[in-house]
Amino acid sequence: MKTLATLALLVATSTVAMADDAKVKLEYKFAVGDVIRSKVVHLSTVETKIKGSTQTAQSRSISTKNWKVEEVNADGEATFIHSVENIDMWQKVTDRPEQRYNSEKDEVPPAIYSEAAKSVGIPLAKITVDAMGRLVDRQQLGGTPSSESQILPILPNEPVAVGAAWYSPDDISVRAGNGAMKHIKTRQVFRLKSVSGGIATISTETQILTPIDDPMLKVELIQKLTRGTVKFDIEAGRVASQQLDLDETIIGFQGETSVMNYLGRMTEELIQEAPAKVASVPMAPKKLKESPAPASPTTKPVKSDVTESKSWDKIIKGSAEQEPFEVDEPAAKLASKPERPRVDGVPTLADPSTKPVEEEELKLGLPE
Repeated sequence: MKTLATLALLVATSTVAMADDAKVKLEYKFAVGDVIRSKVVHLSTVETKIKGSTQTAQSRSISTKNWKVEEVNADGEATFIHSVENIDMWQKVTDRPEQRYNSEKDEVPPAIYSEAAKSVGIPLAKITVDAMGRLVDRQQLGGTPSSESQILPILPNEPVAVGAAWYSPDDISVRAGNGAMKHIKTRQVFRLKSVSGGIATISTETQILTPIDDPMLKVELIQKLTRGTVKFDIEAGRVASQQLDLDETIIGFQGETSVMNYLGRMTEELIQEAPAKVASVPMAPKKLKESPAPASPTTKPVKSDVTESKSWDKIIKGSAEQEPFEVDEPAAKLASKPERPRVDGVPTLADPSTKPVEEEELKLGLPE
């Protein structure tokens, strides 16, 4: 009996080890006629200090993103029409009146949101991605053209185990302080953190590969320096939710004492219910009434130091009808977020010593 018990324990232990080492295949799964809708929330607070004066700009936007899959080829490449069903936007800048626009309630948008209002309810782009989420083709159908080269979180080519990492390189063109265009090499680092209940939790972070010493380049790049978490539904082949955070400080972009603090967050959550209407063919945007030009308010910044204590409550301060959304970490205090090693004003550089060993073992392919 003792021998049988010992054997059973060894078998159980072996089974657990195999489960821990098991690899999972992550890939997007699309079918013709699929309509994928998600709620997207963007929050940001930008504080700038120049010559002792400080100005704060706060913004919030809530939108419903709509993707209608039109074609899926034998290689798993999916082509879909991207549109935005509705938007709810708010902005507040120091010493200026608040600006608001809700596409479902307001007939006339403020001038600042006139272009955004024209983009609601119409096909904006025809996009093709592969099964790993890499962009294959994009055709602009309406609205403002986008320069984003990454539409979806990138998935690995091969099955991966918990702890494995993979990369997505990118080449970003930005304008330097002297007006010249410069190409900056970056990479997005993804790592499988856990798999539970059919959901894969993936961490992601942007790393800058090109050395940067021009503060104006850092200003241009600041919105690209995100890090966060993706929840991926393995069986459905969809992103269930994701959260990307941004917290950067740039010094010397307009004089040695100038400082910019940028605090931002983007959350996206899949919507399950079907919409009443889906934009499927190009159509003329709804004609909007002319919005009277707002009076030019005084733009004199408030003389105060840059706020050291950052809070997500500040981003939506004074904004009515703000809808709550769930996040994986407390939103009240940014201090609870893990900090990455960096020097103020210098974006995170890729550290070769942190290159995961799994990259060589898995031999994951990278986009051309």
